[in-house]
Amino acid sequence: MDHRDQSVSDVTIVIRTAFAGRLDEVVEQLNEAGVGITNINEDVAAIEGSCESNRIFVIERMEFVEAVRTTFNYIADYPPGDPRDRDGADGV
Repeated sequence: MDHRDQSVSDVTIVIRTAFAGRLDEVVEQLNEAGVGITNINEDVAAIEGSCESNRIFVIERMEFVEAVRTTFNYIADYPPGDPRDRDGADGV
């Protein structure tokens, strides 16, 4: 059965130099925008994580974002009972 609950993208977000010293604020705003952060590289002001693919457009336009690089896209299928499951146990 073909389950397609969510299109997800792994991303690297490059932060503008002016915001490099405010990474705590940046991380908070990215979390609110739906980015699950997996790594913060303070040396180069880059943040790695994943988000719903349709959120990339919003993230690219945040004032502190220099660039968003999509490194991998995939379809997530969440198990029945997970609040993100959209197709239920039967895939309907």
